Amino acid sequence: MPPATFIHRLDNGIRLATVSMPHMASVSVGLWTDAGSRHETGREHGMAHFVEHMLFKGTPTRSASDISRHIESLGASIDGFTVEDHTAYQVKGPAERFAKLFDVLADLYRSPSLDPREIEFEKQVIHEEIAMVRDQPSQYLEDLISEAVWGPEHPLGRSITGTDQSLDAFKRSDVFDFHQRAYSGCNTVISVAGNIDHDEVLDVISKRFGDLPKGNPISFIPAGTIRESHRFHEDEGQEQSHLALSFRNVHRYDETRFAQKLLNVILGENMSSRLFQTIREQKGLCYEIQSDVVSFSDAGLLQIYLALSPGNLRKALAGISDILDDLRENGVSDEELEEAKAFLIGQNRISLENTSSQMMWAGETLLFFNEWIDPEEIHRKIEEVTSADIRQAARRAFEENTRCTALIGPPSSLEVLDGWLRSC
Repeated sequence: MPPATFIHRLDNGIRLATVSMPHMASVSVGLWTDAGSRHETGREHGMAHFVEHMLFKGTPTRSASDISRHIESLGASIDGFTVEDHTAYQVKGPAERFAKLFDVLADLYRSPSLDPREIEFEKQVIHEEIAMVRDQPSQYLEDLISEAVWGPEHPLGRSITGTDQSLDAFKRSDVFDFHQRAYSGCNTVISVAGNIDHDEVLDVISKRFGDLPKGNPISFIPAGTIRESHRFHEDEGQEQSHLALSFRNVHRYDETRFAQKLLNVILGENMSSRLFQTIREQKGLCYEIQSDVVSFSDAGLLQIYLALSPGNLRKALAGISDILDDLRENGVSDEELEEAKAFLIGQNRISLENTSSQMMWAGETLLFFNEWIDPEEIHRKIEEVTSADIRQAARRAFEENTRCTALIGPPSSLEVLDGWLRSC
């Protein structure tokens, strides 16, 4: 029997979803805001991520150490994350401790102290985080490919962490203003999954959030047109070259998104995929290769990542070209498609067996679609995709005029990439 899910909307715009899982001992709670890095102005570069950090630095009634100690003394864990189009705070712990856990989460979400001294201390922490990203090619590559796709002036083309310069310019008033603008009722989603009762949860949340100002929806700059662009970072100290290939894809609400998800599975999401089997298993050219779909409300990307010896790059790119050409021209077999469907649906059903995933599903569907969507409805949409749909999706995805690349490695690898791009 599927979990019972209830939706409630508070008068101040807060959207609440509860998922009752009475057989579980735990509860997972998510507090979400629509605000992410794409909602920043130019002078706010890195602000959404910085605010996330500052919410853990204390409130008028709890110090930073109090927050972690109170959560952990309840047998629970807490964390947060910032991405391009939202920020989330999550707690997981014993179901009977829900009210106490939510009290801590609500306190940090609504009432951060934003102590000027803590702001300066946290700037140093994020300076270290920025340096760490630069030292890890796989992470730095994500920033480079975003810049190549969207351009350095667009919020989607800028790093989520910000730069040393943008970070140093933040004042307490800037942090306060962003928090007030973004953490309002109409931008907030709360999702709770586990051994809980909807009415009891609603009562707790209404008392803690009923007076949160409604505010206004936070705005962003549209994604715009994607044109071919490339970025290269020279690094002679790395033994491997790290490459990202990006192609324009559909936005989050496009009806063909299910075909694109299946195309991604077939291309490079798992160990049975064409990229993994051909480039790694059959040719032995790399250890790591995968593809991924990125979706926003107004744009999307299909991206390929690989890390390999610079000497293997030429053969790997030729192999990737053959795979993309074959998907465009010949599509996929019925057997390949059915296996991809089974993988995608099976993995989703397995993940939804725990409270954390149910909380995430409820929170994301409310955040992005303004309603809870039954996972089985999505599974039916996936089952309806045909091999003709996959072929059309491939032709739509792999357009050369939207192809962007990012490369980290020695100059010799750039020469190989340039040669491949000219020959395509």
